[in-house]
Amino acid sequence: VQRPFKLVVKCSQHADIVNEALALLQKKQDTPSAMWLNTTLPTLRDCSVQWLLNGYHPINKPEVIKQAFASCHASPLFNLSFDSLTS
Repeated sequence: VQRPFKLVVKCSQHADIVNEALALLQKKQDTPSAMWLNTTLPTLRDCSVQWLLNGYHPINKPEVIKQAFASCHASPLFNLSFDSLTS
C-alpha cells in the first residue's frame, strides 16, 4: 500500500513543479537561468492536500487492501488476510 501511495504523491509533486515552471516560462517573467519556484510554506501546505488526495484514490480499493493484508505473514501458515484469520 505504501509504495503505490508514495509513487502517486511523488508524481503529483513533480507535475505541479513542471506546471509552475512552464507557466513562468510562458509568461516570460524569468529566464530559465533565473527562474524561481515558489517554495514558501503556505504554497506547499496548500499543494500537499491535493498530493495526498491524489495518492489516496489509487489505494482506496478493496482488492488493494486485501492484497496488502494477504502479503503480511505472521508465520508460513498464517497471513493477516480475513480468510486466514477467520478459518
